[in-house]
Amino acid sequence: MPYRKIAVLFLALGFAFAAAGMVAGQAKDEKPAEKKEPEKPLTKAEFDDLMEKEVKDAWNKLKINDKKKMGEKAAEAADVIAAAAAKVLRYDGKVLKGENKDKLAREQKDFKDWVDAMKKHAEEYAKHARKGDWTKAAASREKINETCGACHDVYEPPKEK
Repeated sequence: MPYRKIAVLFLALGFAFAAAGMVAGQAKDEKPAEKKEPEKPLTKAEFDDLMEKEVKDAWNKLKINDKKKMGEKAAEAADVIAAAAAKVLRYDGKVLKGENKDKLAREQKDFKDWVDAMKKHAEEYAKHARKGDWTKAAASREKINETCGACHDVYEPPKEK
């Protein structure tokens, strides 16, 4: 009979410790959220570095691995392009032409739409490449290319000689 009392005691202690842990966890969750500083805009030099070292490099890897039908490697390159979207949105450059000329790119709806489309198509490409569905991957790859080209037409400054 005493083993039952001991078992009940341990069970009660277990519940007590579990409840204490839940209360402590709730108290931790109730702390006010720390204010996160907004990420600073990218200068032209930082943006050019991002485009050259991350996006262009990933685009080239995507095309090479796509041609070789290396699904996982092509998808990884597309993942890099999709992940770069958040950084691209911080571009501090200006609109080069049109009614919004000289306004900040990052504040323009079309710029945001193109970056969102780039991310969406890169994610779609990665999904199709991982499955080996090269017909759908090719369509997504072409959409990435078209989206990037349309954005560059409006936001990419001419190359300095």
